[in-house]
Amino acid sequence: MDAAGAEHERYWKVPSVAFVRIFDGTPFKAPIWRLPGVRMGRRVFDDGAAIIERSLTSVGDGATLNMACLLQGHSLEDGVFKSDRISIGPGCTIGTGAFVHYAVTMEDGSLLEHDSFAMKGSTIRPGSRWLGNPATETTGRAAG
Repeated sequence: MDAAGAEHERYWKVPSVAFVRIFDGTPFKAPIWRLPGVRMGRRVFDDGAAIIERSLTSVGDGATLNMACLLQGHSLEDGVFKSDRISIGPGCTIGTGAFVHYAVTMEDGSLLEHDSFAMKGSTIRPGSRWLGNPATETTGRAAG
């Protein structure tokens, strides 16, 4: 394998660089995510998110990614590898320990509560609040 091939493979197989964790909760985390290809908005607060498919993920301005949340743009289903984009809109919040699967769209100002699982293909409407595993819309609206 040539050097370029090894670099490309390393990009996809190493989900996150350990040094990135030291920037959790600081204003430096969002610019660091931009380096490997995450489309990251301005004023994003990241308190310890893990973003696996960096080039398939976009996060809007003013979003909040809480500690231990995971954005995973792939899955292995019945022996078939599937992947798609994840779009987190402006002003969205992903709670502590929440999991966002591939093909999920969170529209402006929506909230995925702590320890919730946004299933593949979910569209979380603007200002809505989702909770549970699998996450579903609750009657209360997101604060904001």
